[in-house]
Amino acid sequence: MPKRIRVENMTVTTTPAQVKAGFDGFGSIVRCQLELDETGASTGVAHVEYTSTESGAAAIASMNNTPFNGATISVIEDA
Repeated sequence: MPKRIRVENMTVTTTPAQVKAGFDGFGSIVRCQLELDETGASTGVAHVEYTSTESGAAAIASMNNTPFNGATISVIEDA
């Protein structure tokens, strides 16, 4: 079970605060970080780490292939 999840296909205007607000209902978040390209712009991918594996699993089960901030996101286990 994942403690870390990867959120893909977000709009590039999505902020870390929006990701955290959208995913903190599943448990306590340790880290929330957007991937940035070489210019500092968002790539539309975020990494979220929870304190428990149950929280990560719940986020994947509830949020995968759902609309989020204007895009249908993919939520998977982060390696």
